[in-house]
Amino acid sequence: MIATIKLDFQSSDVAKRILEAITPDNTPLPSGLTIDCSVKETKLLITIQCERSISSLGATLEDIMSAIDLSLRTSQFINSAE
Repeated sequence: MIATIKLDFQSSDVAKRILEAITPDNTPLPSGLTIDCSVKETKLLITIQCERSISSLGATLEDIMSAIDLSLRTSQFINSAE
């Protein structure tokens, strides 16, 4: 199974910051699971290849989206405090 997440942000800087924030969560991965992430212009692209169960893929998607959400909320909080 392959799942791709494409998120478009306000700027490439925001997309890069989000990628940096979620990258540590992506390692080490269990066998049968690979995650490739990249930034193209303002887009964050995440491709997940899963040879495990559909529930494993779903849990991985949920983990990634939760990490992205936390990173965005943290960034917004910091920006509003400045």
